[in-house]
Amino acid sequence: MRMRQLGKGQTVMFFAPGEVDRRIRNLVPGGLASSNPIRVVDVLRWAMHETCEDICHHLPFWAQQGLDHRRRFAAFKDHSATGNLKVLRNAWVQRESRTLEEMYSLPAHSAGMGLEISSVASLSERMERLGISKLVDVRVAEEQEQEQEREVNHEIERERHVERPAKIQPAKHALHPDIRGFAETGRISRFFSNQISPLLVPVDMAKALDSTTVWSPSPLATVDFTTTVLGSDCSRLTDYLRPVNWVLSSGSGKDSVVIVISPFEANKLLPIIREKKKVRLHIYAPRVSYSMRSFSDLTFYSIPDSPTDTWSAPAHARIELNLFAGQLYFDSREEYESVCVLLALSRAHPGSKYSQVDGFVPPQYRTGRPSPFTESKVKILKTLIELRRKGMGYYRTHLGRILNASTLSEETLSVMSA
Repeated sequence: MRMRQLGKGQTVMFFAPGEVDRRIRNLVPGGLASSNPIRVVDVLRWAMHETCEDICHHLPFWAQQGLDHRRRFAAFKDHSATGNLKVLRNAWVQRESRTLEEMYSLPAHSAGMGLEISSVASLSERMERLGISKLVDVRVAEEQEQEQEREVNHEIERERHVERPAKIQPAKHALHPDIRGFAETGRISRFFSNQISPLLVPVDMAKALDSTTVWSPSPLATVDFTTTVLGSDCSRLTDYLRPVNWVLSSGSGKDSVVIVISPFEANKLLPIIREKKKVRLHIYAPRVSYSMRSFSDLTFYSIPDSPTDTWSAPAHARIELNLFAGQLYFDSREEYESVCVLLALSRAHPGSKYSQVDGFVPPQYRTGRPSPFTESKVKILKTLIELRRKGMGYYRTHLGRILNASTLSEETLSVMSA
């Protein structure tokens, strides 16, 4: 650091740890007692001594660079005269691996390096001026430095500890006659019993969706699926959410009925489903990684087999099922845009004069397709996804971006469309 007018209104104070203090005192001619103060000249002497030591320590690297330059320049001259590329290649390419003799017979290798330096007058003269009589292998010196760095610079180890929910008494499983009746007949009453409820009741979205024909009929869920612990309220989000893996369906198109059931119900109903063949039992899993295939169309595997050429889950039911199950990646551009329309996000309302911090556009400012929601559902969906992820991050995923008021890039959308 450059300082002007030192001693004329400016002063310098030196601070050093105990190890540096001892090294400074050891360099003073005759030694310096610990009770005596250290002068500025003592600090300067130590700084210059450390500089010289560093130069001597890194001198093999400087000498190796000089030898490499000489070798490559000679190869360049040969190539200019002969046009032989092999000469250049042999001079530039260096072997990464070494034999055991080269790695461990240090005196012989050092002597060889010394002979090479003695053949270069400028390098040999500089080494004599610096008083260097012994050289070490550059690669060995690099390994020693790396080993010292590993010993000194300890890596910070971080271990994530996720707080798990407290243990609680699980609810007892039961197969209700209404659910058995649906498996036997494939029909469900318009005014279904209290054993079946809309899937999105816990996220406060079911009532608004049922009020519009575009997003109805919504997927349903059985009480045995939604009730996981004793005393739990099925209409609220808790830490004991059951994953979505088993789905019953009947009908086709807008007349399709989709019901999410528990593993217990799937096991009990399986003989009836195989015998009556009135409903289909589908395997489902949310897509939580980019490379994972999608199960949202419910055509991957079903009992009995689904007519894949004529049947697939309705688009609105797939979107609602994916949101509740915690699917993080969209299958297509159309699905992404439909979710933006459903949640009334700014992406679905271009030119809107106002949107909330989370991207929600109130009804009076919307310019695109209508949404059934008059209030933002982003916050409660973020709570749902966080419960599904159990402490694992999801902000870089498709759903994570739109729930954090960010739009997907055109590059990402083009990949989904391809």
